Amino acid sequence: MILLVNPRATRPDNRRFPLSLMAVGAGLPAHRNWEIVDGNLPHINIFGVICDWVESRAGTDDPVTAIALTVMPGPQLVSAVPLSKALKQRFPAIPIIWGGNFGSLYPEPVLNAPYVDWVIRGQGENSFAELLEAIEGKRDPKTIAGIAFREADGSHFKAPERVWLGPDDLPAPPYHKVDVAQYLHPTFLGRRSGVYQASIGCPFGCNFCGVISVFGRREKVQAPARTAEHLGFLARTHGMDSVHFYDNNFFLNEPHAREIADAFAPLGLRWWCEARVDTLTRFSDDTWRRLKGAGLTMVFCGAESGSDAILKKMNKGTTTHQIALTAAKCREHGIVPEFSFVFGDPDEPEREIENTLAFIRRLKSINPAMELISYFYTPTPQRRDTYGNVDPLAGTPGTLEEWIEPEWVAWMTHENPHTPWLEPRLKARVDDFELVLKSRFPSVHDRRTRGWGKALGQVAAWRRWAREDYADPHLLRRIRKLARIIPDDNQLYGHLRPSAKSGEAQAAE
Repeated sequence: MILLVNPRATRPDNRRFPLSLMAVGAGLPAHRNWEIVDGNLPHINIFGVICDWVESRAGTDDPVTAIALTVMPGPQLVSAVPLSKALKQRFPAIPIIWGGNFGSLYPEPVLNAPYVDWVIRGQGENSFAELLEAIEGKRDPKTIAGIAFREADGSHFKAPERVWLGPDDLPAPPYHKVDVAQYLHPTFLGRRSGVYQASIGCPFGCNFCGVISVFGRREKVQAPARTAEHLGFLARTHGMDSVHFYDNNFFLNEPHAREIADAFAPLGLRWWCEARVDTLTRFSDDTWRRLKGAGLTMVFCGAESGSDAILKKMNKGTTTHQIALTAAKCREHGIVPEFSFVFGDPDEPEREIENTLAFIRRLKSINPAMELISYFYTPTPQRRDTYGNVDPLAGTPGTLEEWIEPEWVAWMTHENPHTPWLEPRLKARVDDFELVLKSRFPSVHDRRTRGWGKALGQVAAWRRWAREDYADPHLLRRIRKLARIIPDDNQLYGHLRPSAKSGEAQAAE
């Protein structure tokens, strides 16, 4: 028996399909028994559940022989470290295996942890299956691509990266291994929203993005017909009415977008996806109409900056003109655009912040339905070696215990990064601007604020927005605090924001 563990990464109400573990389990040969233990389920004692599995299987012909955790940077890392420690202490003979983005990006601190035995870097489906054979002594682990481990002398062995496979080369998601109803929840998109991923990687080279650090500038896409087949199963069998795609780049080009529209149209699903503004601006009006007719409800785009110079510096490959044109096209076709912006460029943070705030106002005038997602620039610290070369990982912690300290958690989540060039007053300027904007134009996602609070906020913010006065909006903060049904959750974006009914239900609990 193999246990695939999803350490807690979010509140139970925000849980979604554990897609990575489902993919790993689906890739195991038929003779391997496996189960998923999801720490995001409500009222779960994940350590206790794992212990129960191990102890109930001990002495049988199918004992637990490996415990594998998927670990993302941020809150999940904070959960995974103490859980791994406790499991290794309780069951020292059972191998503890880490996969996921954190170990792929930062293998050294994971290999430095005595309570983690193996690390899988990059795509894990085949590497994991082969690693289980190595653990059983059937093959040399050094022959397995994507594997890392500690040698007997304490040194680290890291095998070359495995060649990536696309979704079409991998098994279908094994929905029979999870309680599907546990993962369908009310959102802005519908009453029973789910998640799906139809591709891996991204072909673009934005230099602030962690995706290419794991995947490189590569993307492999599943055929839209196969995606539609899987979504149709969830819709027919489990009543899923909407879906959030986790793909980092959903549309390759216009022919691909039209193929998606044709495949999705019969499903009757509403959906959210990520796309590039330069790709979207190349679409004909007919393609926009097809996508809208196929259920596209909201599209998330990394706008990042209101400056073409900064976009070029980021190697974004897009322009402010394309961003504005996308906002206009979305308005014309009734699709909500969601734009993210990265504030706090190190060179001239104040000037660039003001420039981007002005650009966001311009976008709001083009498309009042535009939704804003804001981040603060949090680069990986860099340090030069004795030869003057930059090692981009040299400034990061060398142990997992350091990584889960509050300062580094704030850096990983972008919530309160300690960046010397971003003065507190500049961060407050952005926060105050966002409060005024979202008070004057309540988000379509916002079901956490009572109706009277949104109406009062709109009135109270009208003059400030008109005057471009964002300084210390204490009255708006007070209104928001009094009118909140449940607290804000900065980790939510896109479809993950709950609907009115779910918010009211949580408040009643």
